[in-house]
Amino acid sequence: MPVTGKPKGDQSVYLIDLHCDTISHLYKTGAALRSNQAQYDLVRARAAGVSLQFFAMFTRPAESNTCLREVLKQLDRYWLEIDNNSTELYPILQRNDLSNAQSQDKIGCLLHLEGAECLGGDLEILRVLQRSGLRSMGLTWNDRNLLADGGGEGARAGGLSRKGRQTIQEMDRLGILLDLAHISTASYYQALELYPKPVLVTHANARALCPHWRNLDDEQLKALAQKGGVVGITQVNDFIKEGGFATIEDMLDHIVYISDLVGVEHVGLGSDFDGADDMVLEEVSQYARMPDLLARRGFALREIEMILGGNAVRVITAVLPEGIIGKD
Repeated sequence: MPVTGKPKGDQSVYLIDLHCDTISHLYKTGAALRSNQAQYDLVRARAAGVSLQFFAMFTRPAESNTCLREVLKQLDRYWLEIDNNSTELYPILQRNDLSNAQSQDKIGCLLHLEGAECLGGDLEILRVLQRSGLRSMGLTWNDRNLLADGGGEGARAGGLSRKGRQTIQEMDRLGILLDLAHISTASYYQALELYPKPVLVTHANARALCPHWRNLDDEQLKALAQKGGVVGITQVNDFIKEGGFATIEDMLDHIVYISDLVGVEHVGLGSDFDGADDMVLEEVSQYARMPDLLARRGFALREIEMILGGNAVRVITAVLPEGIIGKD
């Protein structure tokens, strides 16, 4: 599908945000997706030109059955919001849904699971979630679980478990995008080797510019590029500049740095809206500024289109199936 699409608001490029925690926030607060006081809502997203949004389900690590109950409640909230806003939202379940959403001038919605603690060690749960709309998943959120070690385990963190390897193989079969944000270094490289398709790091930045363990070092970025993957540049202050107090220009420095290191085709956007408090773009309406901000830093129009959405489209279309797996 083409990168450029039907304009929304003042923006004519296809804009994808690879990570927000808004569904989790709405589940906790009872607010509505259409309009709220948080960092992301439908009114502001449309005005900013958002074309496709990854919506994350998230629970803090706990016993797997506890996590599963929380995830199922968030899954219910996700589909309630899709139903309540069906004239403006389009669930992305298969490859053709990208163009379907665009042609209908709707925001595409791609359901993501941030940390797979709720699976325990059961592939059956993964398959149930896939049938319920899950199309993207990260194995861990910082900590060790039954599938892999997270980056929060520190320098002595291990890699994938046997069940983690089986889970990645099943994700590939089911057409589920693999997200390597939050994962340990050993798990990162093992997952890159095992998963046969391009991967995403939905919300992280360059460690060379900000030495936070959640960011990617140069070798990780090069390995991601060799795999054809994309890193979504996040807006969180702590991941942009050591000590915080980052500016928009500091965030743009990460885009320039990664583009120079491995190529502009491996950079995207991953805000983490409603997942953190201190952001350089304070809420989703400010995404409308991104084309001009990137142009001022020397990016050509085609490169801007790639960063804002085209690169993510390439990965998504490489992973999502042509039809819904498991459905006759």
